[in-house]
Amino acid sequence: MTPAGWSLLNAVLVRNTVQLDGILEEVSAAFDSDGALLTTVLHGGSILQVTECWPAVSAHAAAALRIPVGFGVIGRVAANGQVAVLDRDSPRDPIHREVLGLSDGESVARLCLPVTGPQGEVVGVLSLHRAPARPFDESAQTMGVVVAAALGLRMVAEALGAQARVSTTQRDELIAQAISAQEAERRRIAGDLHDGVTQALVSLDYHLSAASAYLDASLPSEAAGEIGSARRLSGLAYDETRAAISGLHSLILDDLGLIAALESLAQTVTTSSGMLVTFRADPDSSLDELPDHAAAALYRIGQEALNNAAKHAEASRAVVTLRRVGGAVVLAVSDDGVGFDAQKVRARSLSKGDAEHYGLSSIAERCALIGAALRIDSVEGRGTAVIVELEV
Repeated sequence: MTPAGWSLLNAVLVRNTVQLDGILEEVSAAFDSDGALLTTVLHGGSILQVTECWPAVSAHAAAALRIPVGFGVIGRVAANGQVAVLDRDSPRDPIHREVLGLSDGESVARLCLPVTGPQGEVVGVLSLHRAPARPFDESAQTMGVVVAAALGLRMVAEALGAQARVSTTQRDELIAQAISAQEAERRRIAGDLHDGVTQALVSLDYHLSAASAYLDASLPSEAAGEIGSARRLSGLAYDETRAAISGLHSLILDDLGLIAALESLAQTVTTSSGMLVTFRADPDSSLDELPDHAAAALYRIGQEALNNAAKHAEASRAVVTLRRVGGAVVLAVSDDGVGFDAQKVRARSLSKGDAEHYGLSSIAERCALIGAALRIDSVEGRGTAVIVELEV
């Protein structure tokens, strides 16, 4: 193959920044043709539709040219997969003539090549044309077959890439909807607990208090003791319910964002568990572009990591940090607890639902859901660090 041919193959297969119309211009130059037309097989293999052409024509003309597979020169090439060489051709379709740039009575020499996919299937036709005085010779046909095959691989790869991008977008939308639905359900349950259970507990405590005030001095001390115990239990139930509501849903996350929510979470855990939690965030961190569902997932990850540190790691201190690193948001939760053998835990696989490390399994699942990278560093007796990195 000539140097021009190798350069053309490089443009078709390697140089991803070159669009198809740019490639057709290079194809025309390499074959010394006056123009090039690329049609794609559509509608289950029954119609050829113009994908690109050079020189460019009106979008209306390109869209209007629809060639049935099996009809005309291009249609027959698509049907039989054979190269067609015409020293002189004058299409009768006026739209086809407009796309080729032909005036009335004018004819062209044509080289029509099947564009094939990886399995040899015809996915389109590459048509080159120039003046009849310069017909396409055998060397042009030979190079054309190679270029058309390479162009077919490029077209199939671009189609698969487009499908992958659509699938990725749909997946991201479904994940966002799923997380949003989870948060909505948490809000509903928290609201039901607040409006139902907590109100009933407050009322119960009020009535027990009133009963205690009306007790007659002659009432046995055992009865007074039972009422006191009931009041303490109602108070404990109230506190537990309020904690459950707080764990289910964060109004601060909704109203003020992730940084304020994590700061409030650190204060709440410090108060409720006795473990001193420090929160640090870059003062100039901007999380405006962080989607709501991703912010909710990061908040839940921080919540679960602190819960593990307080309940299982026997930690006295924990540090939560949120910062920007390039195009990523990095959340880290570290503690000074008992730690564990990270290699053994990975060997057992968190996905198996090991009860001892259920919280870590939950964190791993949330990271996988939003496409975040997770690293868990832990050594027995030296604490644990959970680091989550999310590209945004």
